Amino acid sequence: MNPANPGYVIQLRALGMHDAGGDRSAVDRPGPLREDQVPRSVVVERRLTNRALAAWQSAHDDCIAAALAPFFDHSIVVRDPAGRGIIESVGGPVSARFGLIAGLALLRDPGLSEELVAACELVALQPMPIPFEASVNDPMGAQMLVRGLALPLPEAGDPAALVQIVLSWREVLSKSAAKRLRAELASAFAQVQRLPPVADPFPRRPRSGAALDVFNRTKITE
Repeated sequence: MNPANPGYVIQLRALGMHDAGGDRSAVDRPGPLREDQVPRSVVVERRLTNRALAAWQSAHDDCIAAALAPFFDHSIVVRDPAGRGIIESVGGPVSARFGLIAGLALLRDPGLSEELVAACELVALQPMPIPFEASVNDPMGAQMLVRGLALPLPEAGDPAALVQIVLSWREVLSKSAAKRLRAELASAFAQVQRLPPVADPFPRRPRSGAALDVFNRTKITE
C-alpha cells in the first residue's frame, strides 16, 4: 500500500476487541487496523451498481470514463440522452440477454426500455447518478429482476453528453412457470418405481424362547 495513502482506519473496538482493563500505556495498546488488514469475513461484498457508483464518485471529471471501464461488460452507453437516445456501445452480456445493439435508438416501450429512457432523461436534466429497478418477462416463462444505475459521462464541456447505464439482473420463475415445473416434477416422481427393501446388514437378535433354547444346547455341546 502507498504510504501516502494508508487507507481507511478501523478502530479495534468496532471489531469487538476491547481493552482488558487497567491502566495500560499507549505503547502497550495495539494500534488501529487498516482496511487491508481486516479479516475477509469482516469486509462485506458490495453490489455491482454500488461498486460502479463508488468508482464514479471517486473519479475526476476527465477520468470518469476510464474509471467505469471495468463495468462495461454489464453496461450500455447512450449518446444524446435527452434527444434521440442512441446506443453508442453495449457490453456483450447485456446485448446477449436483452437484445440491445449499438447504433439503435432507445424506444419508450413498456418494460426495461422505458426505464432506460426515463433514466437517461433524468440524468440529462440533472447530471447525477439515477438508480432504477425493472421487471422483465422472458418468453420462456422466466422473469428477470433488473437493477440499473445511470451515470453521466462528461464530454466537451457537456456534463451529461453520454450516459453509462450499469445493469445487473437475476432470473426467477414466474407463477405459471413454477406451476408447470411442480406438475412435471410430480409426474416424474410418480413414474419412478419403488426400490425393493434393502436387507438390514446388522439384524437384531431374536428375543423368542427358541433362540434361548438354541443357545443353551450349543453351550451344553461345548
